[in-house]
Amino acid sequence: MKNKEDVPSGISFFYAKGRYTMGYKIAGNKKEAIFIKRLNRFEAIVEVDGKEELVHVPNTGRLKELLIPETKVYLLDSNNMKRKTRYSLMFVNKKGKLICINSSLANRVLEEAIIKGDVYFGDGELKREVTYGNSKFDFYIKGEKHTFIEVKCVTYELDGIARFPDAPTDRGSRHVEELINLKKLGYESKVIFIAFMDYAKYFTPYKEMDDKFYKTLLKAKENGVDIKCFRCYITLDEIGILNEIPVKLDIDNHYQ
Repeated sequence: MKNKEDVPSGISFFYAKGRYTMGYKIAGNKKEAIFIKRLNRFEAIVEVDGKEELVHVPNTGRLKELLIPETKVYLLDSNNMKRKTRYSLMFVNKKGKLICINSSLANRVLEEAIIKGDVYFGDGELKREVTYGNSKFDFYIKGEKHTFIEVKCVTYELDGIARFPDAPTDRGSRHVEELINLKKLGYESKVIFIAFMDYAKYFTPYKEMDDKFYKTLLKAKENGVDIKCFRCYITLDEIGILNEIPVKLDIDNHYQ
């Protein structure tokens, strides 16, 4: 892209500022289960109706504080008997609260909120999965301001504080570096954290897990990249933006 008039390829639609509406609908039958163990990044064993079942885990993070043996979880039934895993592990019950672990839904939830005007980043044409340089960004807005947006799903929470990442992410750091470069070229750049929990008080990066990502995020803030976090309400059938919560990058003081 040589100038701001060049538009990256993608799927486009238009949106305008509006009022709060409903969230992203999760179609399909849900099934309660008991978590037994995780086999690898993509598979786990749960107990459904008294029988062990292999299920898909739609999140490559560690999720150690969520996927604990004997924890109540909820599955999405594909109703496809030909699939290796009929069910996908979608939700975890943590102390009576639902947390969604399907990281791919973060983009859909934010997209739904933008379309309906619940989250407003300016008028313009919105494109998904836009490539710039060596990175692919989740969204790009062509309008009065040309904006690149990277979305990160947050499932880790400690003492009411949403944190990211829960596993080292070189890819995440690279995306943020690209956003910094775009900001220097005159584009608008945003990192949007979507906290899949309704009770997080604020967001802070998980420095102890990934110091590189933490430092890159600090650098992004210093260079004018917009960093926001939205917490969500979660039901078995719907996820939506609840409200924006503070982003605190001062790790040494984040428990104050």
